[in-house]
Amino acid sequence: MTDAKQIMDRVRNLKSKSDSMAMKKTKGTITGGFIGMGVGLLYGIARNHNLVSSAFLGAILGGVVSQLILPKIEE
Repeated sequence: MTDAKQIMDRVRNLKSKSDSMAMKKTKGTITGGFIGMGVGLLYGIARNHNLVSSAFLGAILGGVVSQLILPKIEE
């Protein structure tokens, strides 16, 4: 009975470590998207462009850039 409990504890520890790395990368990508959206809004205001499309493109570019910059997850 204790062997099964030890195995389950080890699996939970491994899973929590891998989930935390994936969560950090996802959080970083979402944060990058929001920063890009803010920059896109500022660009749209400064250049008198459509604010919705500027924010949308900024969010996409910010998410892609942060996805490329963040370290790769070892699987």
